[in-house]
Amino acid sequence: MGHPDPTVRFAPVDVFLVPFSLLWGGFAIVWEWQAITASESIFFALWGIPFVLVGLYFTVGRFIYKKHRKLRTVYGLTDSRAIVSTSERSFDDTPVKDAPVRVNRSRDNRHATVVFGGGGRQAAYLNTGMDFFAFGQAQGIGFFDVADPEALLRELDRVR
Repeated sequence: MGHPDPTVRFAPVDVFLVPFSLLWGGFAIVWEWQAITASESIFFALWGIPFVLVGLYFTVGRFIYKKHRKLRTVYGLTDSRAIVSTSERSFDDTPVKDAPVRVNRSRDNRHATVVFGGGGRQAAYLNTGMDFFAFGQAQGIGFFDVADPEALLRELDRVR
C-alpha cells in the first residue's frame, strides 16, 4: 500500500503546459477586457467567459484538483495486479506481469513514478490534472510521485 506525495506539484510535461496555460489565460483575459471596455455588444464579452474559465483552470485549478486527488489516492500492488483507488467506490487496476512498465525517477531521486500499460497520447495527460482530455480512452494507470522509490521498485521486481 502506498500513496502519492501531495507536495509534488509539477510533472515533467508541465514544462510545456505552464507556458501554454499562461499564454491561453493571458490572451483570454485581454480578450475579455477589450470586449468589456471597447465593445458595445454583449456577445463578445459573453463569448470570452468560457475561455477565461478554462484559462483559470489550466493555470491554477488543475493544481488544486491534482492535490485534492492525490490526498484521496491509494496504491496497491498484489501478486498479479496494480490497483489505484481514488475514492471508496472507484478504483482502476491492470495486470502487472505482462504489462509494459515505465519507471521515472525524480532528479533528486526522492520520488518515483511507475506507469503500467500502454503509453500513447492519452498517457501524456496522466498526473497533470487534465486527465479529462483522454476521457473514454484507455490511458493505463500509474503510481505517481511515490515518496519511497526503493521500496516501490523492490516490490515491483518481486511481483514481476
